[in-house]
Amino acid sequence: MKNKTIGIIYMWITIIFWGISFVATKIIVHSVPPITAAFLRFFLSSLILIIFIRKDIKYEKKEFFYMMLAGFFGVTAYFLFENTALQFTTPSNGSLIISATPVMYLLFSDILRKSFSHKIRYLGTFLAFSGVSIIVLNGRFVLKLNPLGDLLMFGASFSWIFYTIFIEKLHHHDNLIITKDLNFYGMIFFLPFAFFELKNAGTCPNFQLWIQPKILIAFIYLGVFCTALGYIWWNKAIRLAGAKTTTNGIFFIPIVTVIADSIMLKNYPNIYTIIGATLVLFGNYIAEIKD
Repeated sequence: MKNKTIGIIYMWITIIFWGISFVATKIIVHSVPPITAAFLRFFLSSLILIIFIRKDIKYEKKEFFYMMLAGFFGVTAYFLFENTALQFTTPSNGSLIISATPVMYLLFSDILRKSFSHKIRYLGTFLAFSGVSIIVLNGRFVLKLNPLGDLLMFGASFSWIFYTIFIEKLHHHDNLIITKDLNFYGMIFFLPFAFFELKNAGTCPNFQLWIQPKILIAFIYLGVFCTALGYIWWNKAIRLAGAKTTTNGIFFIPIVTVIADSIMLKNYPNIYTIIGATLVLFGNYIAEIKD
């Protein structure tokens, strides 16, 4: 029980940083191409982790494959979808779609394990997903018509499911080294996409925009706190609190994002956001009753 409590603390610290990350990313992608922005974020985090974590792991062939897949889905695929989506949708909308991830993860993991969770957990996840649907399908989100951004964000959600499945298979290895390796290989997978994006941009990048103080601060925030430290804390939470409990924490990210979005970008929540966020909170509480 003590380990689970510590794991939940790690989860909450990460959620706060990740909730604000949608706002920071939205600021960056106005000046830096989205895929290039993601590559630079993980280049910074990988550099930090390589400098401070000097140890390595001798993986078995199958373990190395799992680590590579975790890096691809949890870093490359996830942020290809997320950063591109944020060009078409708002930070609040994006984080609320991502909060549907625990619903899909619950179904995927139960099917893979052939061991189904208590019906109360299904009820809770359904209520939370209903909250997400209210936000996405009603009010200002319908009026703004962001179907492309919403679909891309669901792609990010599915990518995170596969990341969680593969990272669980490496739980017996050192968390810090695993985080360093998956960040590095995720960054490598980004290279061809970033190169293709810049090559086909049509105009030369305006590097003066890239080095604006607000852009640099956002990059440091994303690279250090959300990525280098965030992945370490999140993987630690999965080990200590369990994958289902930790993944359910994603439900709370929209609450943080809506607050940050309101303060920093003046995107104030409407009645649909409030109703949806309430269902997300209540659904998560219900889901944990029988855990």
